[in-house]
Amino acid sequence: MDVTQFNVDELFQKSIVWDAHCGMDPQVPIDVNSLERIRKAGFTFVSTNVGYDVLPWHDTFPVIAGYRKFLSDNRDKYILVSSVADVLAAKREGKLAVSMDIEGVSALDGKIELVETYHRLGVRQISFVYNKDNAGGSGCHGSDSGITQFGREVVREMNRVGMLVDGTHCSPQMSIDMAETSSKPIVISHSNSRVLHDHPRNIWNEQAIACAHTGGVIGVTGIRLFLAKPGDAASNLDLLVRNIDHYCELVGPQHVGIGTDFSEITNALATRFENATDYWPLEHYQGAASLEFVDIEVFPQLTAALSAKGYSNNVISGILGGNFMRVAAANWE
Repeated sequence: MDVTQFNVDELFQKSIVWDAHCGMDPQVPIDVNSLERIRKAGFTFVSTNVGYDVLPWHDTFPVIAGYRKFLSDNRDKYILVSSVADVLAAKREGKLAVSMDIEGVSALDGKIELVETYHRLGVRQISFVYNKDNAGGSGCHGSDSGITQFGREVVREMNRVGMLVDGTHCSPQMSIDMAETSSKPIVISHSNSRVLHDHPRNIWNEQAIACAHTGGVIGVTGIRLFLAKPGDAASNLDLLVRNIDHYCELVGPQHVGIGTDFSEITNALATRFENATDYWPLEHYQGAASLEFVDIEVFPQLTAALSAKGYSNNVISGILGGNFMRVAAANWE
């Protein structure tokens, strides 16, 4: 999309704005409030979490059913995504395109054939590990043993059916192994730079480079805990721009995007966070309040902030969503 003719105030409105992952708690009933805030903030597309390793694998199906029913009942505002054409249609019609993702291959229950089942139900992205090691490989709070044979088989099956392979929440070796295994571009949908802030949930330069070498995209994320140490006086917007700058210099702006991880903290999410310290170790997380999601309404401000840093309109539009849409097309189509 050529956006050189738009001024900076129009750029966000005219661009495809892609949220590669929001962090809404996979529950029934679904979190309609957060979804509506994302829509009203002007996003074109969002991938929402319908299951993760913290919950029993079979809980994923009622959540998927809940989203499919809600989106079907609210077609005046939302479109359930099956292809990039649906995203473009949502942009034309002023709707929010919604896709689904899963965090952790535990949702497969050891069965490769469930990859295609999830795909048929609308899942278009799977991140292999949620912090802890699982049957697919090693997590950012686990070992660094890398991908397993089962994990390699899952990558190949995802390549076959048309799903985005996501290296978020993985250990360094794991995400590098995933990039080497995949025949298509991968993503690291919501991970900030560990060089800028040394938190284990962030990624080292080598992981970002491995992703970019596949043609993939890294999404800057908006949880304050992953942006800066407690007490850092920098604004959320400045910290987001700092990570975008870092990745643009490291791998090129065509490999940079946004994965907000945004959610409103529900009572269910707060309780789960407090009780599952094996997934969120206390030495790295200080209770649910430490999450501090950056408000989704902050992200439209990136347009002017990046323009002030000297980024061109076309580069900014790519970061806002064009880059992720390119990689989605390479996988989904």
